[in-house]
Amino acid sequence: MAEYVIMPKLGFNMDKGTLVKWVKKEGDYIKEQEVIFEVETNKTVMEVEAQISGFLRKILVTEGKEVPVTLPIAIIGDKDEDINKMIDEAYQKLGKAEMIKKEPKTAKRISQGIKEKQKIEPKKEKEEFKKISPRARRKAKELGIEVQLLEGSGPEGLVIEKDVISYYQKNKTKVSPVAKKLAEKAGIEEVERIEKRIPYTGMRKIIGDRLSISKFSAPHIYFTTSVDMSKAKELLFRLNQEIKGKISINDVVIFVVAKALCEQPKINCSLINEKIVYHKDVNIGAVIALEEGLIVPVVKNADKKSLLVLSEETKKLIKLARERKLMPDDYKGGTFTISNLGMYGIEQFTAIINPPEAAILAVGTVKKMPTVTEEGGVEKIEIHSLMKITLSVDHRLIDGIMAANFLKRVKYYLEFPEGLLLF
Repeated sequence: MAEYVIMPKLGFNMDKGTLVKWVKKEGDYIKEQEVIFEVETNKTVMEVEAQISGFLRKILVTEGKEVPVTLPIAIIGDKDEDINKMIDEAYQKLGKAEMIKKEPKTAKRISQGIKEKQKIEPKKEKEEFKKISPRARRKAKELGIEVQLLEGSGPEGLVIEKDVISYYQKNKTKVSPVAKKLAEKAGIEEVERIEKRIPYTGMRKIIGDRLSISKFSAPHIYFTTSVDMSKAKELLFRLNQEIKGKISINDVVIFVVAKALCEQPKINCSLINEKIVYHKDVNIGAVIALEEGLIVPVVKNADKKSLLVLSEETKKLIKLARERKLMPDDYKGGTFTISNLGMYGIEQFTAIINPPEAAILAVGTVKKMPTVTEEGGVEKIEIHSLMKITLSVDHRLIDGIMAANFLKRVKYYLEFPEGLLLF
């Protein structure tokens, strides 16, 4: 018996997901627990397995489409089973969700209107819905294009928004002057002037919205200092030779920050529901840049781990992030974040605090610079490896003295790493 494949709820706060990729195509036989598609949640891309065995009879949602959780996105069933009724019902559900999402204040009125119209003209309404999506219908009306002239590229010949725009571009000389002005206002440009246009959705939009809220609600204050990394580099060279591994500068920074947070616990805090929460755990997030945006996997209890263990765990999280295989728990529970652009040659930058945390450390590249030193009252110029670090703090929770003391401690540990228990 045929069953729907639904958009799964992969996290407590997940209310919709973006279908990134269909791993299987229509007509394929799928075994239970075999990966069928990939979905983007608010932070990462995850593989989703089939719950039953059978043939992938119908794909209802195309790649790149954002769908509320629990709504149908495909149908799995027997090879010759009649699924026409299931297809029609699925498109009605998806269509209603689209209209409700765009007009939340009038959702109830729209739903009632659909039911009333179905009673009067049930067949006509069904045919019209299968012909053009609500979004495409609005765009066609906006551009003054008759629906009957459009050919659909969506499922079952459904006309979607890009079909309307494509028709406009090909037939713009036939479109009335009024429609052209409307098109210009709607942001329709000449095809030859557009290299690429993608929706501002998914991970990039979520991160953008969160950071915008952080930047304009939390009064940021910044503190920068230069750190002499000469001894740290020498120590790392010796350690990596002994263990035949690759402990990085970034690993050392995470390790040192974890120790400093234990000594300066008031930095390890968050503003949650109008309360300042001081965390017992030291969970450090490391910012990873992906093509579609930033993600921050979290090293849990970083203060309780040796440098070697911390290095291995960090590399594992980075690998999972780049492969889009992080689980929701891998990027939750952070209490402090580190953003390192040193590997890109960036000398100094300021980072936006990752809410609800109260601080973030921006780390620049290690660069050899002439430095004035003093020995026995005599000043001399030497070449040292310097690195600039900038601490951003939420001034509502952390004042200048607290931030300065924390940064001073981080600087000390990085400049004299021999004093730390590294293994």
